[in-house]
Amino acid sequence: MEDIEGKIIEVLRTYGEVNATRLARLTGLHYRVLMRHLTRLLEDGVVEERRFGRLRLFRLRK
Repeated sequence: MEDIEGKIIEVLRTYGEVNATRLARLTGLHYRVLMRHLTRLLEDGVVEERRFGRLRLFRLRK
């Protein structure tokens, strides 16, 4: 679990703000698996989300 979240954090650190679909591609994770871990990172305050209609953008909290 922690390894997956580490991969997500590393991609966000490298690319800054990324939409969920691109983040799934860059990490090599299935979308549902990615969203499960992103939800936990959001709850823990590590990641923040911005929404524009259906578009969801994620980035590391400052």
